[in-house]
Order: sequence, then C-alpha cells, then structure tokens
Amino acid sequence: MGLDAGSPRIGLRRLDHVETLRAHAASGEAFDVVVIGGGITGAGVALDAALRGYSVLLVERRDFASGTSSKSSKLVHGGLRYLQQGDVALVREALRERSILRRIAPNRVEVLPFLLPIFTRDGLFPRRIARALGSALWAYDTAGGWRIGRLHRRIRKRSIGSLCPMLDTERLAGGYLYFDARADDARLTLDVATTAAQSGAVVLNYCEATSINVSDGVVRSVGLHIDGDDVEVGARCVVNAAGVWGERIDDLLSEPLSEPLPPVHIRPARGVHITVAWEHVQNAVALVLPVPGDRRSVFVVPEGQNDDGTFNFAYVGTTDTDHPDGLDAAECTSDDVEYLLRAVNAALNCSLSDAHVLGVWAGLRPLVVADSNSTSTDAGDSNGRTADLSRRHRVDASASGYVRVLGGKLTTYRVMAKDTVDAADLVFGSVRKCSTERTTLHSRQAALLQEIHRDRSEADGREGPVPAPDASGLSATEVAYACRYESAVTLIDMMTRRCRLHLLDRSASQRMAPEVANVMASELGWSAERTSRELSDYHKLCEAEGKAYTTIR
Repeated sequence: MGLDAGSPRIGLRRLDHVETLRAHAASGEAFDVVVIGGGITGAGVALDAALRGYSVLLVERRDFASGTSSKSSKLVHGGLRYLQQGDVALVREALRERSILRRIAPNRVEVLPFLLPIFTRDGLFPRRIARALGSALWAYDTAGGWRIGRLHRRIRKRSIGSLCPMLDTERLAGGYLYFDARADDARLTLDVATTAAQSGAVVLNYCEATSINVSDGVVRSVGLHIDGDDVEVGARCVVNAAGVWGERIDDLLSEPLSEPLPPVHIRPARGVHITVAWEHVQNAVALVLPVPGDRRSVFVVPEGQNDDGTFNFAYVGTTDTDHPDGLDAAECTSDDVEYLLRAVNAALNCSLSDAHVLGVWAGLRPLVVADSNSTSTDAGDSNGRTADLSRRHRVDASASGYVRVLGGKLTTYRVMAKDTVDAADLVFGSVRKCSTERTTLHSRQAALLQEIHRDRSEADGREGPVPAPDASGLSATEVAYACRYESAVTLIDMMTRRCRLHLLDRSASQRMAPEVANVMASELGWSAERTSRELSDYHKLCEAEGKAYTTIR
C-alpha cells in the first residue's frame, strides 16, 4: 500500500505522506521496500521500485538532497577525465544516461558547451599533446558524446576571444570545444522524489531511521523518528542509499543477518565550489582550466544568463581531497578557495582573492574502498589520491532483506537505482521490469503556480515578488509552492535547495531571507518565535560559511 488510491497525488505534500505513514504503522501492514536516504540515489530507487509495483517508503533524516546531491558541480556528463584514466565503460554508461536524462527531464537538463584551452606552457593540455587530446575527444564522442547532437571541434586562438576574452592569450595556442549537459542537482532530486510520490511511494524528509529490526536473521521492520514521535513500520526489504553515511545505516541492524553483506569502507572526499561575479571571468561557455602544480583541472561555469548574452555569476569547482573530519561538517576552507582561485588566476587575466567569493558549497563524495578482509573487485584502492579513485557504484544484496548501494555519480543515478532494485527483486524471488528509462520526470506544475498566484493576488491585491539579483527571480508564489507541494520545512531548505540564490550570492540571499520567512510563516503557520528562530538558524549558517574560508585581514 502506498498513498491511498483516492488521495490526490499533487506534487509532494508532506502532511499527506506523514498521515499515510502513521496509518501504515497503525495497521501493521509492511512496506515491500523501505529506502533510507533521500539523495538522488535513494529517490531513484524509490521511483524505480514504485514503478515496478512495490509498496515503497523513502525516508530522509534531513531535507531531500541536503547531503552530496545538492553539492555537485551541477553537471550531467560523461566525465572526460575518466576516459583519460582508462575507464571507458564508465564514460560510455554515463553518456548513455546523459542522453536518457535529456529525454525524461527535458525542462531540467540542458546542453552546455565546454572550452578546453591549449596552453604553450604550464597547462594541463600543452600544445605538444594537442593532437592526442583531439583523439581523446573523438573517443569521447564515439563513446556516446555524439548522443547530444554535437561533436567536438578545434578552436583557433583568434576565435577564442569571443568565448572568453579574459584568457591569457600570451600562453594560448588554441583549444577544443566539446559538449556536455548540466542540471540543478537539488531540483533534479526533488523531481525524482516527486515522481516517485506520484507513482505511489510514500516520501518523507525529516524522518530519521533509528533502527533496522532483525529477527531470526531476517529484516522485519524499521524504527523511525518523525515530528517528535517514534514509529515502527514493517519492511520486507530495506535499501541503504545513505551515501557517505552508509556505514552508519549498517550499524542500525539490531542483529546479524543470516546472510551478511561483505564489509566495505567509505572514504569521503570533499568537493568544494565557489561563486564569483561573472564580470571577473567573462566566459560565454564553461571552461576546463588546469590547476598549477597538480594533475587536475577545474570547471568554470557561467550561471544566470541575461538577455544580452552576459551572465551574473560563474562558479568554480571542484576540489577533491580526503575529508577526515565529521561527515556532518563538510565546509569550504581557505585552502580550498586558494586552490580554486589559483587555477583561475593562472589561466585568466585576473587577480581574484577570497574577497571576491560570493557563495560556496562543499559536499562529500562516497568513494568506496575494500575492507582488508573483502574479496570484492568492485571497491577502489584505499591508497593514493581520492581524485584517482573510481566513481563506479557498488550494490550488495542479502537474501535476508537488506540491500546496500554505494558510490556512483549524479549522472548515473538511474542505472544505480536499476541495479539496486534488480537486487531487491532477487530478495523477493521475482523479476520485474525497470521502466524509468521511459518515465518522464515531473517538475513544477504551471497550473498550480497560477492558482497560488491568483490566490495571493486576491488576498493582497497584488503579487509581491521577493527581489532577487539573478535572472530567475524568487517570487512569493514560488515560495508558497515549495511549502505546499515540495515539502519545504525550514528557511534553510528554501534558500539553499528550493532555489540556488544562497549558493550564488550568500549576502543577497541573507537580505531577502526575512521576506521569504514571512511568506513561509503564512503558509506553514509559524509563530513569531518560530519565524525568528528560522532566520537565526539561517544567518548562523551564512556566518559559519564565511568564517570557514575568509582570510583574517
């Protein structure tokens, strides 16, 4: 049983799903599949399982995509560097998934051109290997890059000025233009979760799994904490899709399984991005720039296009370093900012410092390495740089009713989910066909936006937009929509994931936060005390981010 057959399945209305969960717990009826982890992988698993006819519960202890899935480079791509590392199969798989995502999420995934500059010295791609790079790009196109409808091409030095006039022309020998895609990762995750809900799954954020109850070696139920209450629901199969927190979920098993999973170890790698004003870099296309003194490159991606072809922002990323600190404490440091700006300043005629940074985001990649006792060949080497570890995913399944999926990348979430639900099929002793390749993802519904706009206009006499510095804007209508149909619970949810302003311009986001909080208060029934607390929590987040990387002057 998912949502009641007679219940309207409009958007992702949290109260409806809370009521359904409580009814399930009271009736004692078990869910076929309980998915723990509301990132892109968990949302994908919930959608796939629901489409195969299973009753599904997806739970996330914080907000959807609040972990790794809102902290990526916002790219849907094959990964040219993985081809350089020799992982042709991963690139081919990712490029196929990119093509599928462009078809099932046409309003979310867009084509993005990338420029690979070739430098005469001190470059990741010096002129002496330009021909080899051209061969690599042909291999990229052949592996599936052609699916985007564009092939790479060589760009002469004199033509690069129109794409990025700030490039250091004294060292520039030319470049290559190739094509990939991008998407707002947090909103893509929300689209997948919403589609799962509309396919019958019960989908809940701020619902923490507190125990996985095992009896006679078999999974029987899951303990949950939601809105101040503890509940227990039956579960025939539990899927651990918690990413870097995966080992914590393993620890929730109350007793050993009759068929235990092989041991694994997750090696978190921190990836940091920063945002600067576009006027400092002036790139009309995304750039791939070498990092001086390192064997890596970073992206510089323009954001917020204006009618005249200019942009408002550009973001730079990503780093790739070990993260020995707590999993809930990933933050951008001064070393991270220096690393990213070093690449930009070396390639462009600019001198950026941390004073130019408008926004930051930091996340942890769940890289999987083998336990010393494991014989698995899917895990990566525990030695060496995190940048050199495989981005492949790994699925382990126990006939006792427990499945674990780890690793992977945003672009391949759908095939990760397919492999995971295929493994769950074996737990149930049946084989059901995956249909996510042909299922269009739901996004915001225009009719509902118009309805909210009309209601607010009638109540206030006008539709008062919340001012925003980027071209997309953030109106009171959109804030209300997120509260009603996108399970936005806190002000931080709204500012960091339901829109992207916090990532692009933290100071501007802080200035508009009071107006956003007032709209949320009217939608969610917040008291004055609750509204003040939400604003305080958000300002503390902003202050902590700034202090983490700002140089003391």
